Amino acid sequence: MTEKIYIECENCGFEEQEVLKKKIYNKSAYYLVRCPNCGAVREIVEKVKLSQAKLIISRYDISESKIINIPEDEIYKVGDTIEVDGEKVEITKIETPEPVKSALGKDIKVIWGKSLSIPKKLGISINDKSRTYGIYIYIPNDFEFEIDRVYKINEGFFRLKKIKTKKGSAKKSKAKDIKRLYGEVTKPTRNYIDLSEFYQGD
Repeated sequence: MTEKIYIECENCGFEEQEVLKKKIYNKSAYYLVRCPNCGAVREIVEKVKLSQAKLIISRYDISESKIINIPEDEIYKVGDTIEVDGEKVEITKIETPEPVKSALGKDIKVIWGKSLSIPKKLGISINDKSRTYGIYIYIPNDFEFEIDRVYKINEGFFRLKKIKTKKGSAKKSKAKDIKRLYGEVTKPTRNYIDLSEFYQGD
């Protein structure tokens, strides 16, 4: 989800800008923004009031906790991506301390998130007609999967039959939004996507 701020483009006057990069330093917010209308890129510096919040980042089975400074008047939402010390983190939960879907920075006590700067650990259930077995791959977060495509892992081929996402089933989805993949063993074919480099074994 691309963060946006409402400020007029100096080039064309368009009033909404996409945030490419953001850094909070010494009570100032540094934004690198791009105009979606004309493509102009510029840097904006704003003085901001900061509030402290606890950030818990999940990286596979390990979590790290740290205190971060966030702008008091900025709205944070579950599903947003923030950058902390050069690491992209997707917000998965916000506590004020009650769990909420969105909140102003000044009201937030804890932000839970998962790192998008490491490959996604993605489970695949594969059926070979006699049994179903599970494997894991470590795949880039923006890698896209599609129903009925054939994928290869080492010497095995499978056809993707189901994509389970956070919002239910999907015909196509990026890895970062997928909870699990389901496939069926199929015969080798010329048209396939090789996932072997993302498989690290059992």
